[in-house]
Amino acid sequence: MKGLSLVFAFSFLLTTLSQAGWGWNKEAFHGAKNPQVEQRITDASYCFDTGYVFSVFASGLWPEDTRLDNAMGGGVSLGYFFGHNFGLEGSYMLHGSGTAGGSDIQVGTFNAVYRFPLGGECCSTIAPYIFGGPGVVASGRSEMLWNLGAGIDIRMESWGCIGLFGDFAYHFVDSAQADFTLFRAGVRLPF
Repeated sequence: MKGLSLVFAFSFLLTTLSQAGWGWNKEAFHGAKNPQVEQRITDASYCFDTGYVFSVFASGLWPEDTRLDNAMGGGVSLGYFFGHNFGLEGSYMLHGSGTAGGSDIQVGTFNAVYRFPLGGECCSTIAPYIFGGPGVVASGRSEMLWNLGAGIDIRMESWGCIGLFGDFAYHFVDSAQADFTLFRAGVRLPF
């Protein structure tokens, strides 16, 4: 009985999400002046408006020190965008140690983010972005870091602007710990 209830609940969730934010704009599709020439009017996507964005992601960490192994992990982030382009984001990630018997690697960053929504008929929900800022890495001891990166954010307007994203960032660590590259891929939930 639990399995059947779970299937119905999951089906209800999927059908609800697939209908979220759907709107039909008759003027955009039936407003052509000349029937020989098709004219489409596209509105700018509202997916990249002002507001908060919560993200959950999987991540991979590749240290520059050859004595350390690559480490997989995950994390969460919360960002606020002041308009279509500029925002601030804080994130926390936890990774395996990269060494036998070592402590886990924790990374926290606070970044300024600048995104470039592409616009147009085909790409209004796609936004490449760049980011950078300070942070902290801890693995037995804490060190200050700076990071720079770039990525892409793809939103699904018909699902209430829920999006998928992926990015790379290079982290410059002060002092004894090795610099590293970090890859993140996950889901964005605007609210």
